[in-house]
Amino acid sequence: MADVALGDLVTFSSGRSRPVAGTRYPTFGANGVIGTSGESNAGPGSTIVGRVGSYCGTVHYSPGRCWVTDNAIIATAKDGVNPRYVHYLLKRLGLNRYRMGSGQPLLTHAVLNGLTVRRPSRAEQDAAAAVLGALDDKIEVNGRIAACADALVRARYDEAAAAAPSAVPIGDLGELVRRNVPPERIGRDENYIALEHMPKRHMWLSTWEDASGVSSAKRRFAAGDVLFGKLRPAFHKAGLAFVDGVASTDILVVRPKDAARRGWLLAALASDEVVAHARAVGDGTRMPRVTWQDIAAFAVPWPGDGAARAFGGFAGALARRVEAATAESAALAGLRDTLLPEMIP
Repeated sequence: MADVALGDLVTFSSGRSRPVAGTRYPTFGANGVIGTSGESNAGPGSTIVGRVGSYCGTVHYSPGRCWVTDNAIIATAKDGVNPRYVHYLLKRLGLNRYRMGSGQPLLTHAVLNGLTVRRPSRAEQDAAAAVLGALDDKIEVNGRIAACADALVRARYDEAAAAAPSAVPIGDLGELVRRNVPPERIGRDENYIALEHMPKRHMWLSTWEDASGVSSAKRRFAAGDVLFGKLRPAFHKAGLAFVDGVASTDILVVRPKDAARRGWLLAALASDEVVAHARAVGDGTRMPRVTWQDIAAFAVPWPGDGAARAFGGFAGALARRVEAATAESAALAGLRDTLLPEMIP
């Protein structure tokens, strides 16, 4: 297995700004998919590498054609090289450590081309890509399960809301958890959720990290609480916590007053109407924030106690399925990360 320059295996090219409007192709930025485009500038099997900023060196894979912005670099396998192997090779290299600069980190083509790597046989490339890819494919399936569950809850909520005979303030359904915790009382192994862990317009919170880097007061939350991003509410960050932990103080922790109404509270807080209200009343221009008082006073459709409880059962069943898929994906990701250095030394 000979050592070669990375540029002998991979062609690196720059992304471009301003994708054409449309929904045909996914658009990748420095940290994954950020939207869609009507055109593509990268072929199937491309690996997208974050080029600049805090996500410099992050690696994502696109099985189909896509658009890549100028915040990222397109990595294309050369002839005879397995494209998915390239993805895992770049992931294995830990490209963030090769960044240049401190204020605005940057990764360049020259740096990438000059890295020294081993060139395994095509059979070895295919074997590594098949094993690691199978794990990521199952993680992707679990992600689609979560997306479908999100869409189902929203559709059922919209249907029930349209027929609701009355309305209630959100504050009648949930209450704000005000329990702040100083950093010295937060365990390093506790789960920590910040705004960056909350996906846009997705009601299941399946990502978190340990609290080892926490250096300021946070807000305690429990599994089953609904978290709502109060900073820049237009980003539409509201979702159900699957674990206990601590959250950024830029997040409102809302606990259902009645567990049977948790599903209706979740769907309401994650709805377009509530987020639009939060956006309208948010205080500030560059970094607007919304208060719990503004959210709690907002009236949402109320289908009646029986219908709300039935909806809660429906949403709860989907939440449990997504929670199981989230746990499975975490285990699969751990296995993949363990196998990666073994299969790509």
